[in-house]
Amino acid sequence: MRRTLVATAALIAMIAAGPGPALAAEGYPTDVVTDYVIGCMASNGETQDMLRRCSCSIDAVSSIVSYDTYEKASTILQMRQATGDATAVFREMKMLDDIVKQLRLAQIEADFRCF
Repeated sequence: MRRTLVATAALIAMIAAGPGPALAAEGYPTDVVTDYVIGCMASNGETQDMLRRCSCSIDAVSSIVSYDTYEKASTILQMRQATGDATAVFREMKMLDDIVKQLRLAQIEADFRCF
């Protein structure tokens, strides 16, 4: 029970939090943009062409979903991968599926635009 309360409190804090430090593309922090591009290149090849495509991808995502939505979806996805009772709320709450769906749709659109 206590773990569920802690997870719920973390979820509420995540939803209430505003954007953070230095912002890059469409209000995304530079470190988030960089992390996205590095992860994209690690998955697709570390070439100059992939650098351009992955940069295009995060630009497309940032033009579709706000940083706030991106941050929430990323947190939900990370918490869904964790094990334990405290993170079960992230797997069970259906309203969180809508937030993740927004990011997934933006990523699909980014793939069409950039790859």
